[in-house]
Amino acid sequence: MVRLARPGGLRSVVGESVLLRHQLLIVNRGRKRAPNLRPSDRMIAGLCTRFISRVRLLRSAIILKPSTLLHLHNLLRKRKYRMLFSQKRRRRPGPKGPVKELIDAVVAMKRRNPSWGCPRIAQQIALAFGVEIDRDVVRRILSIRYRPESNSQGPCWLTFLGHTKDSLWSCDLFRCESATLRTHWVLVVMDQFTRRVIGFGVQRGLVDGVALCRMFQRAIRGHSFPKYLSSDHDPLYRFHQWQANLRILVIQLRPSCLHRGISDQG
Repeated sequence: MVRLARPGGLRSVVGESVLLRHQLLIVNRGRKRAPNLRPSDRMIAGLCTRFISRVRLLRSAIILKPSTLLHLHNLLRKRKYRMLFSQKRRRRPGPKGPVKELIDAVVAMKRRNPSWGCPRIAQQIALAFGVEIDRDVVRRILSIRYRPESNSQGPCWLTFLGHTKDSLWSCDLFRCESATLRTHWVLVVMDQFTRRVIGFGVQRGLVDGVALCRMFQRAIRGHSFPKYLSSDHDPLYRFHQWQANLRILVIQLRPSCLHRGISDQG
């Protein structure tokens, strides 16, 4: 205590050594789970930081496991999107969705008429039962309740991929958060036949048509252009610049469907 009270760099070294040894004791308490800090542990850590210089204080950070940091980042990310997209005020509870009779009618009409699309089913429901239903509601019902029967006599998926070797790529766009909770959009491009990742394109912040084209050019840099490009039905692929860029590169876009016969074209 006398050495710690004296001015100079000795007390900083002693305080840092005490703090590191105490952190090792805390970590060794529990091997299977993160140890809980006791009030005495917090007092010792706070007292040691008073004697350590600011330059060496950053090197003596509290020991944390990677799982603890990832769990904290996940909680912060959920809190961020909850604050951005949650309702500012509570509303009165509305309808819980379509009733069971309407769901059964939509599924039965699709089974009897497999070639009908969502707009026609919504129109026939309105004419037959007098119930106004949107085609998006029909699409959501069919995506959950309807499973088409596999009676196709065409080639299998592997045969199709074999015929389109080196000419069919797929792209996917997803969002991730950095350590400082900054939003980054990532575009990944992959070869369907070999399952080889062509490249990645990263955009910080909002994504528009120009940014999406820039991400795609960055992902396929150094590769020849494919003939077909498969993607999902993300609204970001509807930008005029994105579609014009594919036409310039002579690439045909082939959006994929979750289930056959559920798209608006039937």
